[in-house]
Amino acid sequence: SDFRKYQDGKGIRRFGMNGKFFALPQERQEQIINAAYGVFSRNSYKNASMSRLADAGGVSKSLLFHYFLNKKELYLYLWEHACRLYREKVRKGDTQTTDLFEILCQRVLAGCVFMREAPTIYLFILRAFFEENPEIREELQNHYKTAYLHGTEDIRGPADMDLFRPGIDTRLLLEEINGYLLSCYWKMFSTGELNPDSLEKDFLKRVGQWKRVYLKERNH
Repeated sequence: SDFRKYQDGKGIRRFGMNGKFFALPQERQEQIINAAYGVFSRNSYKNASMSRLADAGGVSKSLLFHYFLNKKELYLYLWEHACRLYREKVRKGDTQTTDLFEILCQRVLAGCVFMREAPTIYLFILRAFFEENPEIREELQNHYKTAYLHGTEDIRGPADMDLFRPGIDTRLLLEEINGYLLSCYWKMFSTGELNPDSLEKDFLKRVGQWKRVYLKERNH
């Protein structure tokens, strides 16, 4: 299943949730949460009403409000939960390497695996990232900026900078690569169609080009 609950209860404290939600049978929790992912992955935040969310999850609207304070709290819970699952998948793909491009490949390919294994959650993440509703946009963007900074340092930390040609600014390089990836994600979001095979093929082709341009001659 796509769903895993917070075992330590942090989700309850962080999102204003009623602890009774976690007292439900595991199968019931999964049904409600996965249904919410499905609704939010197909609709904007504004159009995903609590009534629609409740119907999809097979519960009454009043009961859904009993479990979650409001739509915003449910949405932010799903966002953080989805990001945690994504991070776990990406980190499982990490191996010991000092080649910055190999680190990037591992993470992008792991993301494509996640795309295949949990397409509804991945579509939810895409829609959330490009969501314009002011009620949640600022919090989502702040979370993304923090995650991007941490992710950049996680990539640069183990990377051997001596592999690069003199004068290469790897922070600017990572910004350019991130811009390329965002354009790919925007296309998927705009069409509503995930295409991990195409992303993998195109990214690996570009990595070969980047290595020829940015690495010292003997390293590629």
